[in-house]
Amino acid sequence: MDADAITELLLAAAAAITVVRLLSLNLAKRFLALSAYLTFLIVMTAVYGLLNKASALYFWSYLILEPLECIFSIFAVRELFTLTFEDYPGIRTVGRWTMYAGVTLALAISLLVTGFFWSGAAEGRAHSHLFYVEVSQRSIVFTLSLAIAAILLVLSKYPLHLSKNNVISSACFGFLFLCDAARLLIDSLAPKLYNNFVDWTEAAAVSACLLTWAALLKPATETVPARVKFTAPDEEHLLQQLDSLNQLLAKAARR
Repeated sequence: MDADAITELLLAAAAAITVVRLLSLNLAKRFLALSAYLTFLIVMTAVYGLLNKASALYFWSYLILEPLECIFSIFAVRELFTLTFEDYPGIRTVGRWTMYAGVTLALAISLLVTGFFWSGAAEGRAHSHLFYVEVSQRSIVFTLSLAIAAILLVLSKYPLHLSKNNVISSACFGFLFLCDAARLLIDSLAPKLYNNFVDWTEAAAVSACLLTWAALLKPATETVPARVKFTAPDEEHLLQQLDSLNQLLAKAARR
């Protein structure tokens, strides 16, 4: 078994531990899209780890699984907006629709530019499919990365007083996804469009992130704690800013 297969299987094991932890703490329903993404990650990485990379089955599995991962990613990021801005429906709604529009626009532009400047006829139909899958995946991942970066920026700046599980899940998934985006960016600049050292490093970092995520989760509580009001002037000012933005965006969304 080569190093690629080992890292994929270790990643699958780390994702499985996190999913089991979510289920055992009754958090899977709370983080439904994130749990679904992690479950898919288990399947995908296990397939990549068990199949021969030179086989036709691996090639066609890749063509099927990579677009599916993008779909699961979109739903996971959508859930992050819901969890982060649970008390701010205006920001939540506009943020989600901005994400949808960004993904659609980036994907459309990438495919149009690729179709105009590149023809895969000489390479064969299968390789043409692979090229378009790679372009589409990178467009979606990089757009979602901007959305995640915005969410993490809000979490770092504004005292939203979210539950510990929300903060942990948002931060860990954000780190996981941004690692994947960084890997894709570096791979796209490599001569052969991949770099084994970068891929292995990313897999190790993601595995560590998943295990940290699983270790830091706390059991779901039946009662929701009352929202604590802080009297610190700086926090009050930031929350007033967020409330004003939420009201503005809520009015805009209703138009």
